Amino acid sequence: MSVTLTRSRGATLLAGEFTEFAADLAADVAKENPGFSSEYTDQLVTAWADWATLVADEPLVGYALTLDMDEVWHAALRRTRKNFSFMSRLTGGRFIHHEPADNYGSPEKIRETMNALVAAGYGAAPEVYLAAIGASCTGSDCRPAAPCPGSDVAPAFDLTA
Repeated sequence: MSVTLTRSRGATLLAGEFTEFAADLAADVAKENPGFSSEYTDQLVTAWADWATLVADEPLVGYALTLDMDEVWHAALRRTRKNFSFMSRLTGGRFIHHEPADNYGSPEKIRETMNALVAAGYGAAPEVYLAAIGASCTGSDCRPAAPCPGSDVAPAFDLTA
C-alpha cells in the first residue's frame, strides 16, 4: 500500500499566507541552535506545523513532539501575534497550549506520532523523528522527544461576545 504525501494544513499555511512567520521561526531556531543546518531547521519548522495539524484535528491523542521541534514551538510562542493568528487559522479559533515537560517521551510514542503523520499523508519528517529516537544519531547529537499533551487545546477566543 502506498501513501500519497501532501502538505498538512499547517505546512500549507506556513508556505502561503504565513511565509514571513515561517522564516522568522527558522531564523530564531537557527540563532538559538547554531549547529543545526538550514535544511534541518526548515524541516523542523515543517514538522512542527504537521504535528500542530494533528493536534488540532485530534486534540485528545497526545501526539509526541521532539525536543528539537519544541525549539520551533518556543520560537512561535515568543512571536505572540503571528503565532496567535497562525494557530487561530490552523485550529479554527482554538489555541494549542504549551506545558513544560519534566520528562521525555518514549521512542514508542515518537513512532506512533510518525505513523499518524504518515497515515495522514504528511511524510513524518523522518530525519527529525528518527534523530529523536536515536535511530540515526550518535552521542551528543541524540536529543530525546518531549511529550506535549494534545489534550490541552482550548478556545483562543469567544466570537459570540
